[in-house]
This record gives sequence, structure tokens and C-alpha cells, in this order.
Amino acid sequence: MKKRVYYISMNTGSLENPNISFRKNTRKETGVRVVSETPITKGSFGKIFDTVIEKGGHKRRFIVKKYYNYTPDLPEYNSTIKENAERALHNYTLAKNAGLKVFPTFRISEDGESILMTTGFSDNQICVGSNGGLNIDKLKQPLIEEIVNLDKFLVNFFIEGLKAAKNGISLHSDSFFFIFNKSKPIKIDFILGDLDSLYKDKPTKDVGEMNMREIKDTLIEFCEHNIAHIAPNFAEIFLKKVKHYYKQSIGNVNSSGLNSV
Repeated sequence: MKKRVYYISMNTGSLENPNISFRKNTRKETGVRVVSETPITKGSFGKIFDTVIEKGGHKRRFIVKKYYNYTPDLPEYNSTIKENAERALHNYTLAKNAGLKVFPTFRISEDGESILMTTGFSDNQICVGSNGGLNIDKLKQPLIEEIVNLDKFLVNFFIEGLKAAKNGISLHSDSFFFIFNKSKPIKIDFILGDLDSLYKDKPTKDVGEMNMREIKDTLIEFCEHNIAHIAPNFAEIFLKKVKHYYKQSIGNVNSSGLNSV
């Protein structure tokens, strides 16, 4: 049976692109009004906006990523706005079907140039990347001095990499977002939020080991941009635990039953 595609129509008033629709395969068309959109960061493929929408008198906060043409130094990797947004939606479907941690809402605009997704921000919660494009300092929050659920967080992070490998999914260090509460004690979690560079591969040990390296790298970068400035003692503990669980994760890959080729 052919799936029906529904749209969320967005009326942005005096904002840029006053009428935008975002499609998903499961819900009816719903009209909403964009109250505000604030640019918060940008990456290789697009610009990110903290967006507030209103529906039925209720306001909700989302992230909208507006894509642009990707023109790296190597011309063979050039891609258009629509190709970039469509690839992100495709990768989201791959990750979700594999049971990986992704946002519950992820929709592409009707013009094929933007993605609307669940936000990692709330009154007592912030969301940062690993590469410094959006970090705690830029959000004007105090840098992290302690994480109370650190061991559980790291174990689950590396388990995610193995789960992805078993489903033939190669991860990238920029794919992950870190979500944690503003107030102490700080508890932290991760999610696959930037899906531009994720891709389908074969379920092999090589993919598993590569995923573990990418996770290790993203954790080191996260520490560098969000911890090491102000709390060197905790940064040392953090990096030591990352090294321990990375080594453990490689052992898990080798005993996972994944083929070498």
C-alpha cells in the first residue's frame, strides 16, 4: 500500500519565506504560524535557526535547518540544496529504522530546502555539538565541572556505535549532539542530530571500529570545547574514562560476530 505524504503548513508572517510546509509520512496537514526564528549556528551544509511556532494558541520550539549548496574543495563532492536536505531525511530514516537515538520529529520542507526537527533546548536544558560550532561558552553557560552519570553515558555512547555498525551504518564525529541540564548536578545524554554525513555501509568489523573511533573523537572534541577550559582535573578524568571505554568497545566489536570484510 502506497504511503500518503502529509504536510505541516507554516505561515511565517513577515519573516523570510512566509509560507513553508514540512512533510512527514504519518500526520495530517496542520497549519502553524512561525512566531520567531533566531540563527544560532551554521555548518558545511546549512544554517540552524531556533524557531518558535504557534498552533491552536500553543507555542512550541523547534529547530529549522536551512540548507545551502555544498561546494567543497573537491568538485566531485559538490551537492545542491535539495540533494542535501533529501539526504538528511533519508539518513534519518536509516537511523530510526536501525533503532538509533534520533529526534522524534524530523521533516523536510515542501520546497525540499529545509528540515524541521525537535529541539534539544528547553528552559533547563541545552544542546551542543562536539566541534565547537555551538558550545557552552557561546550559549553563555558555565563550563562543565562534573557529570554525575558519566560512566553510564559513555557505555551507552559506545554501544550506540556498535548498534549502528550491526545495521551497516557509518557514523561521523559531527553527527552527535550533547544534551544536558543547566542546573547542577549535571546529567548528560547524546543523540544523533546532524545526519548530513551519516551513510549506509556493510555491517563489518571495519565499520564497527571506525564508529568507535568517531565516537572517541567526538567525545574528545566535546571535552575540549565544553570542559577543559575551566576544570582541568575533571577533563583529565573524562578523557581517561573515554580511553578506557574506547578500548573496551573495540573488544566488543571483535567479539560481536561482525565479519572482517
